[in-house]
Amino acid sequence: MIGYEPNNDELMAMDLDIVEEKRIRAAIQMVAYQKRMARAYNKSVCPWSFKMRDLLMRKIQFQGETEKLDPKYERPYKVIRKAGIATYYLDDAEGKKAKRPWNIQYLKRYYP
Repeated sequence: MIGYEPNNDELMAMDLDIVEEKRIRAAIQMVAYQKRMARAYNKSVCPWSFKMRDLLMRKIQFQGETEKLDPKYERPYKVIRKAGIATYYLDDAEGKKAKRPWNIQYLKRYYP
């Protein structure tokens, strides 16, 4: 028979032993790669946090169509309390409190 080797069973048994080692090595390499990627990503991420009485602008969330030159953020608001990890309750210039907390992704620091 062409391509038949009498010690093929021994070679296949050796390959099966090596397969587990290759899987472990691949898993270790994948974890190392993920750590490198996380480190590279975290270098460029700047965590935001605001203090009480900081002035912020809130992103406008229109219900209808917007034009190119329409404002993107509303008047300054003041932080009155922190609601969670990245959410804040706001107070406007007239002292009117917001009904719900706002996530940090919709807020931007206001510089008068």
